[in-house]
Amino acid sequence: MLARIVKSWKGQDFLRQTPGGKGFWDGIQFTFDPVDECDVLIMLNNQMKTDVTCRCPRENVWAIMQEPYLKGHSDWMAERHEAFHRVFSNYLPANHPKYVVSHPADPWHVDKTFDELTTIAMPSKERAVSWIAGNPSDLPGHFKRLSFLNFIRKDTQLDIDYYGRAIRFIEDKWDGLAPYKYSIVLQNSSSPDYWTDMVADSFLSWTIPIYYGCTNLEDYFPEESFIRIDIDQPQRSLEIIRQAVRDDHWEKRLPALEEARTKILHQYQFFPHMAKCIHRYASQSGIKSTQTIPAYHRSAKAQLYRYEYKLKKMMKFKFGT
Repeated sequence: MLARIVKSWKGQDFLRQTPGGKGFWDGIQFTFDPVDECDVLIMLNNQMKTDVTCRCPRENVWAIMQEPYLKGHSDWMAERHEAFHRVFSNYLPANHPKYVVSHPADPWHVDKTFDELTTIAMPSKERAVSWIAGNPSDLPGHFKRLSFLNFIRKDTQLDIDYYGRAIRFIEDKWDGLAPYKYSIVLQNSSSPDYWTDMVADSFLSWTIPIYYGCTNLEDYFPEESFIRIDIDQPQRSLEIIRQAVRDDHWEKRLPALEEARTKILHQYQFFPHMAKCIHRYASQSGIKSTQTIPAYHRSAKAQLYRYEYKLKKMMKFKFGT
């Protein structure tokens, strides 16, 4: 069975997350090539600027959403889904059978292949805590994350190594995670089923995330594999971080961490996740016909949402409210 993947973003070789980088998983051949015919057509997000056309069974035209939903920012997660028979998403815009709850399954960012990650030895853990801080400032969650970063950096007694484009640039996230027992991981959204490469990268590096974000992460990974904080309570979060460093139960938590790592590699990353979805939901006998996924254009309602969002953002920058 051939599954064509369509994406609007550029980045590392996604197929490296499969054995040998061949794009094959559990009987499914995945490809990013613009083939004219396939058995399943999967769009990553719904942001294409041009139409996508392919011969495929109508029932097997799908999308998977990989961002948090925010009205006025990611309206493509909530509209223009007529072309899709199924939409896998952490945000369900309607009570309709086409919508299936799913984590984003976005690619990991540590610069290692599936083959490397399944054979590499656990690195020596010589440092305590890192924080790889991104510098986007587009979403409310970004502002919240930056505020907590500024708060925690005032604690001069807490030994944290900070990385990021605006702080201390590293080419490979592995270098900011692998030597550390713990890393502070803050998502830009706190909602069910939304967890990203930030979680995956930590687990793949045998690093325990001190975590804020997905409200039901325990449904995916062992509770002992991460330490939850609430950055809306910065002082309490700081105390939890201090206690984690002081008590240092990393070795005690290692079995849970190993289990979480295995789940990333063999269950939750994109290819095993979508292969499972294909075996469960894809029509095996559907008649192939020409299917077109139109380029995304905001509806009039979404354009209004976008205007309101930009206005609120501008007011926040101007008045800090």
